[in-house]
Amino acid sequence: MAEKKERDVAQGRQRSRGYSSQAFTETRDAETTGLFHHVFMEDNGSCVDPAGASAPRLPEKNLGLHNLSSYLDNKMEECVAESKGSSQPLDPTTTGRIGPPEVILDILSNVGTLIMEPDRLGAASHSNFSTIKANSCVYKGKWVYEVMLGSKGVMQLGWCTLNCRFSQEEGVGDTPDSYAYDGSRLRKWNVRTFKYGEAWLTGDVISCAIDLDQGQVEFFRNGKSMGVAFTNVKTGPGYAYFPSFSLSMGENVHVNFGATPLKFPVPGYQPLQEPKRIEASQAQLLLRYIDRLVSVMVEDDKVAGIDLVTSKADMCSPPLSDHRSKACSASLVGAHIMDKLGPLLKTPYVIEACLLPVLTKLSGGGMWRQPQPRLIKFLDLLWALLQDFEIKQCMENLGAVLLSLYRYSPVVDDFRHAKQYLSLTVCILRHQQTRRFLLGNVLFDKLKFPIFMHIKPPDDAGLARLIPTVWWKYAVKIETEKVPPMTKENQERKAKYTAACEKLRQKIEELEDIQVEMLKLLLLHTDIVDGKTSRDIFLEKFRVLLKESSGITWVFHSHTCPLPVLLCFFHRLLRAVRYYWDSFQPEDPGRFVVSDDAFVPIQIFWSDSREASEFQRCGGLMSHLNRTLGTEVNKAQGLELKDDGKVVSRPDRKPARETTSDEYPHREMPSGNTLMELVDGLVLLYHSAAHKQLSKMWALQDNMKDFVLALQDTHNKIKKCPQDLATVREDLEKAEKVFRDKVTELSRHMAWVIAVIYSPSKQHDVEWLLRGVLRTLEKASAYRQLFQYVPEFYIETCIHSFNALRNYFNTTQPFSALPDVNQLLQQYATFLVDHFADSRIVSNDLRDNIVQALALFTCHKDTLTVLENLPMNKRLSMIESLLAPYENRSWAHTNWILVRLWKGYGFANRYRHLPNLLPAKVQPTDFTFVSVQEPCPSQVFQSLLAKTLLDNEALSTRFLDTLMNQLNWSFSEFVGMMQEIAQVTMRSDNMLLEGRQVKICAACFEISICLLRVLEMVATVAPQLFTDWSRPSAELFLKRIMQLLSQIVMRVTVADGAFETLVTAPIPGLDSVTYFPVLSVTVGILAQLIVRCGGSSQEKAVRALLTDTGFLPAALDFMLARNANPEKKKEKVFSMSNYEEVSAEEVEDIESLMTYLQQQHILLGNNIQETDDDDLCTICYANAQTAFFIPCQHKSCRTCITQQLLSKRECFFCKAVITAVQDNKGRPLLREHFTSGSPRK
Repeated sequence: MAEKKERDVAQGRQRSRGYSSQAFTETRDAETTGLFHHVFMEDNGSCVDPAGASAPRLPEKNLGLHNLSSYLDNKMEECVAESKGSSQPLDPTTTGRIGPPEVILDILSNVGTLIMEPDRLGAASHSNFSTIKANSCVYKGKWVYEVMLGSKGVMQLGWCTLNCRFSQEEGVGDTPDSYAYDGSRLRKWNVRTFKYGEAWLTGDVISCAIDLDQGQVEFFRNGKSMGVAFTNVKTGPGYAYFPSFSLSMGENVHVNFGATPLKFPVPGYQPLQEPKRIEASQAQLLLRYIDRLVSVMVEDDKVAGIDLVTSKADMCSPPLSDHRSKACSASLVGAHIMDKLGPLLKTPYVIEACLLPVLTKLSGGGMWRQPQPRLIKFLDLLWALLQDFEIKQCMENLGAVLLSLYRYSPVVDDFRHAKQYLSLTVCILRHQQTRRFLLGNVLFDKLKFPIFMHIKPPDDAGLARLIPTVWWKYAVKIETEKVPPMTKENQERKAKYTAACEKLRQKIEELEDIQVEMLKLLLLHTDIVDGKTSRDIFLEKFRVLLKESSGITWVFHSHTCPLPVLLCFFHRLLRAVRYYWDSFQPEDPGRFVVSDDAFVPIQIFWSDSREASEFQRCGGLMSHLNRTLGTEVNKAQGLELKDDGKVVSRPDRKPARETTSDEYPHREMPSGNTLMELVDGLVLLYHSAAHKQLSKMWALQDNMKDFVLALQDTHNKIKKCPQDLATVREDLEKAEKVFRDKVTELSRHMAWVIAVIYSPSKQHDVEWLLRGVLRTLEKASAYRQLFQYVPEFYIETCIHSFNALRNYFNTTQPFSALPDVNQLLQQYATFLVDHFADSRIVSNDLRDNIVQALALFTCHKDTLTVLENLPMNKRLSMIESLLAPYENRSWAHTNWILVRLWKGYGFANRYRHLPNLLPAKVQPTDFTFVSVQEPCPSQVFQSLLAKTLLDNEALSTRFLDTLMNQLNWSFSEFVGMMQEIAQVTMRSDNMLLEGRQVKICAACFEISICLLRVLEMVATVAPQLFTDWSRPSAELFLKRIMQLLSQIVMRVTVADGAFETLVTAPIPGLDSVTYFPVLSVTVGILAQLIVRCGGSSQEKAVRALLTDTGFLPAALDFMLARNANPEKKKEKVFSMSNYEEVSAEEVEDIESLMTYLQQQHILLGNNIQETDDDDLCTICYANAQTAFFIPCQHKSCRTCITQQLLSKRECFFCKAVITAVQDNKGRPLLREHFTSGSPRK
């Protein structure tokens, strides 16, 4: 019955293909005879291994189409008999295995949260520690299974019994009768743990072998034994072992129990799942026939002059007649063979063991640069003669096998395995129908295609072979430290190291060329089928990938591609896009620019067809922008909305030279081109993934520098160590060896980074992206409010890519070596200046990022010079924005820019870091990086700032008022926090200090210092703002600044006060809170306004200071330790003269200031007349009532009234609107506050 059913199915398959062997009357001509003779010529060897065949054996004499099917059946039966004779099926009574024939992971045994792949052979953990085992077990014999690592974190792989009980804290190896290996921690586990094995990497294949005859467990890494891990494994009744593993959060693996051939078979061990030897033997036979048939058909095509490279989308059998052509006979023969082969090709084992070698042979061993007519013909036959469900299953398995073989292939010095599988994949993708099916259904939907773009790094042993000689750069703690000259030996080592890196880079670029070619095939735009090209399909998948990698679409972490993979994908895709951009540009040179000038036109951002509405725009949500700017979009596109709702084209606009200010620029490039969408996707891909990986790789350089410093320090200690301290010297030498081994290891890892990640070609990729984004933002900004349609990630990508070029690549590929680097710097500086205060950007966080980037840009002399050389209108705009009241962004960032412009000038303001601290270790993109750089003040911007403040009275008044308000707030907050901390430290339970409290205290102190430095700069470059009392607010600002300085001096210098407690107490996190920074800037402002001004300005400043009720001149004695307690140790006494940062001239200024104030204090005390309490201002109680409000007649002092008028025009007491202010004699005061329009509210 079974045989009859199979025969009926076969006949049905034949009818469905449109032929029947009985329908032909066999007429054997010479060509047909030759065809059968060539295709079915048999070897004397077995069906299983034809490699050992000797003399060919002719086929049956009467073999023809009428009996070909039965002939093939007979040959396949012979294969079955031979396979059964050479192997025995797995019988649990004899082999020691229990379980179903197909071995998969048992989801019922799962502990924790595991995400399973559809084939139940892959798993990813989404809980603390997830464990699962297989559905089969073994109790005797030798068994092995393979684990392909998709990540390299904490995992425990091995075996367990049914009695093992796991949890999210205990996994395989943590319980009795379970055995595991962890290559992340280099440990083996069986309740207790011991050091074992090698460190594993992503892409490694770990073979877990168990010998139940000897009671041993052994692990292999990429086919190499790491030694017997466990002996005395319990065996006998009640002990059967399941393959099992435990994964920590985010780790993922794929296991092979025998469903496909083992990548690294272990002699003497067998997989848990019986290999499909019979199916493989039959498939080898049939594929050998197909191979011969393809050779005949290709030769016939050559004779007929048919294109051998172009694939046939639908290959139809030739029409039937009494006289068949050879091509028709070949097609019919192929149909018979495919009828038998189709069911076999649905099995992954057959695909990998049989089909892949044939494809490799047909492609000439993967000669991807040359045409492959035999491979194309073979694929044509598959698509024409297999049924739909067969070819689709075959192609899905083929794609999975190709990716698995590439991903888990062993890394050798010449990368030949990776080249082999990549080249074969490229050859296969040249077949149009195969490419379109894989692209549309497999590569992205069922696989992670970007893994094809990744290059797996070798392990430490492989790197040692590739980089035999190591070298590292001498490390310095600070940039100004002198680097000793290199010895001759060191120069030779550097040359060898550099040469090895270059050789490695060339090998890697060979792989990259193949990967780029693969992407070029997927981006073809000439193969239109059903209205779609390959590029259209790729774009659909690419959009989904971008959403997943950017976090917009929630997916499991294991389903997203790792960052190293996406970085490689970014670089390869960029090269492919640039290739097609330059190929397309000559077709439309009038409107399409070359790739070097590429940008994304703004119409891409407002287009409804663009599926990026999920991304935040500079102006907010897309829906909001469409409501508010829809009319402007139509106007920019030359469209107009009529009253009846119809959209019509507007009349032609004026030529560009006659364009008025209310019109938009002409669009430079046409919309709707897929290349622009690809470039837009590249920008997002860099933002969401590529830059993050570049940043992580920079950490490797930083880590290596730390170890090099430790090595150098240890080496110097050995030199200085006396010979008689043998024990100390021995310990130092051991430490030196440890550091040297680690630096050697990191040096080789750095060689890989230099060749693969920070190579010149990768640097140029990021540079091209940066220029394109800058060009995009510049052109979009010309569209005024429509600039708000630009996605925020364009701004962030611009900043990130510049930081990558400036910092990450710079250590190996100098930033200054970039072509037209000065132009690039100028473009980037213009972007920062134009947008750091751009009201079109509504996100405060985004604007803060731009401000931070501008602050970092001012840290270095070369970039500061670029800012100084910008056009005058740009510089003025920058200064005015910096001085404007900061209503929508933080003060700290903008003040840091002003501080950087001043640092290097001012009183003792030439230090890189505080005298009592070492320079902080920070990322070059962190904001705190600004504060630890060498001073590089800008006289250009200082002069411009002075001119702006003096010329723009309203701006300077608002700026100084806000600045002093912020200073008063920050220092008051600091004082409050300081007193609380001081009270806690004076008690024995000082452990009650909160970390947040300490951080806020230190932050308020640092902000106060910055604000004081800005005040010092203003007082130095524009002292008239305080001393020229013809200016309306000068007197007020002078009194306010003296009041603030008086408060600071008295709070800081008071003996046994809270500040002294903070300075002397060893409180972690408050190291920066010391006397020097606050007193140096305070005395600097006083010296500028009192000592250096002279004349009437000096008198005004002195009087303002001395009349402040909280100031005592004796407090300044603290500056030079004149009132120091003689019982204190000398090193604990603060004095400005003890600091190298304070020059002799500055010490003299302090002494002059103190002497002059003492004299003036005595003179002023003799002339001051007591004011009756009834006449004191009831607001400040410091000055007499000298003015009153009109019309309410309430009195106050002039200082308080002036400060009130800066913010609002209403009475202190009755809130009446003030129309004028008069003195006690009825004379008008402060008239400038009442000359403008309506009163302030």
